[in-house]
Amino acid sequence: RWARMAPFPEPAQEIGGTAMDGKIYIFGGLPANGSPKGIVWEYDGAADKWNQKKRMPAPAHHVAVTSYQGKIYVFGGGTQVEPGGPNWVPTNKAWEYDPVADSWKELAPMPTARGAAVAAEVGGKIFVIGGASVHPGQKLVGLTATTPHRALGTNEVYDPATNKWETRQSMPTARNHAAIGVVNGKIYVIGGRVGSVFVVATN
Repeated sequence: RWARMAPFPEPAQEIGGTAMDGKIYIFGGLPANGSPKGIVWEYDGAADKWNQKKRMPAPAHHVAVTSYQGKIYVFGGGTQVEPGGPNWVPTNKAWEYDPVADSWKELAPMPTARGAAVAAEVGGKIFVIGGASVHPGQKLVGLTATTPHRALGTNEVYDPATNKWETRQSMPTARNHAAIGVVNGKIYVIGGRVGSVFVVATN
């Protein structure tokens, strides 16, 4: 059954989230028109209460998020490089967020700049899979419904112990906006978009 809980205090789309220690953490956000929000909210299920936390140092939307050993890891997304400029420029930035200290630490960047990827931890390593970005060799530009770009099968693994990345076998079907889960040490990537990151109406 469903139950109505405290409403989200800051309405936003294109957010990412993860659960840890009985709480839920929400990151990112993008208004219909404008700059990435970079929000960070913590939801306490026991108290049915939202708490605002320190915003992302580099606001992004369509981020990949997961948690591991008391820390939350936030990868990639779409950014705005200059005020008033495109707001869907893929980034390779990687961050560690400490919920207890409410602090951020920048990590080694992902090898591939991308947004709308998914992330999961298995065996002490974090897998960032899929997403969307510009075509190989193309300069990073803001993605739009008419800008050439592609879905990715990219599978890059981050080791929190060494702060290093390595590349693993790509997905057979490239996709973005997917769902991800882990069962018995296996990662499952479900659904997603196999083309543009945008859904546009046509006549």
